[in-house]
Amino acid sequence: MTAQVNVLPIDEQNYLKRNALLCLVLGVLFSFSFFYILFEQDISSMPILENSLLFVGAVIFISMMVICFKTINSANRVKQDTFYCGNFQDEYLNHVNLKGYKYVFNFVCFYFITIFICTGPTISEAIDFLPLISIRDFCLLTMGLIFISYALPVLYMLKGGDDE
Repeated sequence: MTAQVNVLPIDEQNYLKRNALLCLVLGVLFSFSFFYILFEQDISSMPILENSLLFVGAVIFISMMVICFKTINSANRVKQDTFYCGNFQDEYLNHVNLKGYKYVFNFVCFYFITIFICTGPTISEAIDFLPLISIRDFCLLTMGLIFISYALPVLYMLKGGDDE
C-alpha cells in the first residue's frame, strides 16, 4: 500500500505557472523560427536586422533553457500524476489546466479547418506571395501556435487568481 502524499497547492501553482511560461517561450521560439525561415532572403539582405534577430533568438533560447530547468526543479515538488498526466490535486488549478487544453483543442480545430478550406494541394497555391512552405516549416508554426494557445489562457487565469 502506498501512502497518500499531500502536495501544497502553492507548489502545484508554481509548477503550472512555470509550465505555462515554458510553453509560451517555446511557442514564441517556434513561431520566431518559422517567420525567420519564411523571410530569410529579405532578412539576409539587411545585416543589422539579421544580427538583431539572431540576438533576439539567442535570448529567447537562453530564456527557454532557464525556464525549463526551473520547471523541472518545481516538478520535483508535485506528484508524478501531476507531472505526467496534468492531474492537479487542487480543483481550481485542475480547472485552469483543463481550460488551457480546451482552448488548444478549439484553436487547432479552427486553424486546421481554415487551412483546409483556404488551401489547395499546397499552401503556396492559396497565397501567391508565400514561397513553397515545407511540412517542417508548417509544423514549426503549428507547434508554436499550440504552445501559445495553451500558455496564454493558463497564465491569464492564474494572473486573475492573483488579483483577487
